[in-house]
This record gives sequence, structure tokens and C-alpha cells, in this order.
Amino acid sequence: MKFRKFVAVAVVISLPWLGAAPVGATSTNPYGTATIDPAGPNEIILVISKGKRKVEFAFPRLLKMKQETITIYEPFLKKRQSFSVIPLKTFFAFLGIKGGDKVITTALNDYIYSNTAAQFIAADGYLAIKREGAAIGYDQGGPIRIIYPDKSKWAKNLDAWNWSLSSIQVR
Repeated sequence: MKFRKFVAVAVVISLPWLGAAPVGATSTNPYGTATIDPAGPNEIILVISKGKRKVEFAFPRLLKMKQETITIYEPFLKKRQSFSVIPLKTFFAFLGIKGGDKVITTALNDYIYSNTAAQFIAADGYLAIKREGAAIGYDQGGPIRIIYPDKSKWAKNLDAWNWSLSSIQVR
């Protein structure tokens, strides 16, 4: 189910001690925005909830989880890229999210995509935590995003590719 189209929004703040791009800086960012640094090491970047249960993830916690690397055709840039990923079913297991549960994925810009957990699993959904071995900046759809391998039934269903993911919840 589609609720909103993804619109990239970039905010650039000048924080020299963090190495952030100064206001008005130009970029060769293929996503068309100025560069914004990745998430801070202790920043909560993903919240997964089901009922009263909730699990929060900062980037270091994600890095400790079992990952694999997949190379896919990235449909937004129209080129092949490698991602470090964790299967969505791994996250569903944290809270006992079952096949018939309605899963709602929400991005930082409030873009929402929802479907059943069974459909996300059948589509071989992954949470991408790195691209080409590096953290994914906010300005490039990060710090985390949902992606699908080339063989997935949702590889071309761009509505299901939720960038700058902030939460997964069950209703």
C-alpha cells in the first residue's frame, strides 16, 4: 500500500568540529543534495515496536549483528551497488512479529509503506546499513534503508524501498 511518495530533503548545518559541510557547500552527491554526515555513534536510528514492546538500535548495535553483503541494481541511481545488510526477518524475530502482522515502515520524512510481515519476508527484504563498505549519509537515503535483491518480487516495487528508515511497527 502506498501512502506517500519519497521526497529527499537536505538540511545542512555548519558544525566544523564534526566535519559537517558548511551551509551552501556544493556536492557531487548523486542523490542531488549537499553532503550531510552519517548518524552519530550513539544516535538511535531505528525503533521497532509491537504493542508495548520496543527495541531501539544505534549504529554500533547494528554493526554487531550478523551481516551479509549483497550486490544489487540500485533502481534510483540505475547502477549496481554493494550493501551490507541484515535480513528484515531477523528484526521481526526480536519482537515476535509473525507473518500475518501488519508491518508499518516509516522514514524520517514520514513516508510510510506497510504490508504483512509475510510479504516483507517473501520479498526477501533487507535492512541496508552500509553501502560500498561505508556508512550511508542522511542525504543519500541513510543511515539505514530497506532494499530488495534483484531476484525479489519487490526489486522493482519502488514504494517498498523505504529510505532513511526510522521505525518499524506492528499495528
